[in-house]
Amino acid sequence: MQTKLFPFGAAVLVAMLYADSVSAAAIVNGTFNSDLNGWSTVTSNGAVNWNSAGAAELVTGAGTAPFSAVIVQGDDGLFSFGSPILLGAGDDFLKFDALFSSLGNDGSESPAGLFSDNLSLWMYDANGLGDVLLATIDALTSATSFSLDLSAYVGRSVAFSFELNDEDDGLDSRVLLDNVRLEQRSEPPVSVPEPGTLGLMMLGGLAYCGRVSVSRRKVQNRIQ
Repeated sequence: MQTKLFPFGAAVLVAMLYADSVSAAAIVNGTFNSDLNGWSTVTSNGAVNWNSAGAAELVTGAGTAPFSAVIVQGDDGLFSFGSPILLGAGDDFLKFDALFSSLGNDGSESPAGLFSDNLSLWMYDANGLGDVLLATIDALTSATSFSLDLSAYVGRSVAFSFELNDEDDGLDSRVLLDNVRLEQRSEPPVSVPEPGTLGLMMLGGLAYCGRVSVSRRKVQNRIQ
């Protein structure tokens, strides 16, 4: 899928743990081509709108408010989980684009605040297995594309919640969210040795395994 709004920048929080041959399930309307269909929204002193550039637009408002503007898929925003997202084999990464911009000064906030507005991404578990803060992205970041490893959570039914937090920093912020999708890791090619060297490698491998076995016994003896 091509990036629609902005070029891919440096990805963050990427940890490729394993590969799988099954295709990943799709996020519904992760490209926001014409509306916010498939997503639920919750606001507190902020707003969530569809942007005509083809993105979800989250904005802060007057004053400070955690969860100022929230957009969720897999839940209705009230933790009822009527249609959670089941992470299947091959759902290795959650990827998305997020572009921050300033909306100017907010006179009801203090410019001496310690924290900047930020976007937090939560994965809420439908079965009460524990909720996970996947990332917190500061409004001052220069990165625009993000890739988060989900391989440890395959098999869980979840909701993904993008939450714009309005901090006491004297500013209001906007973030454009786009290209939200699940992707599979590509398995690297396997190098096969030539037949002439295969026998030597097998002999060397047997000798190495013998040494490892002795070392493991020594470690086990120390533990005991």
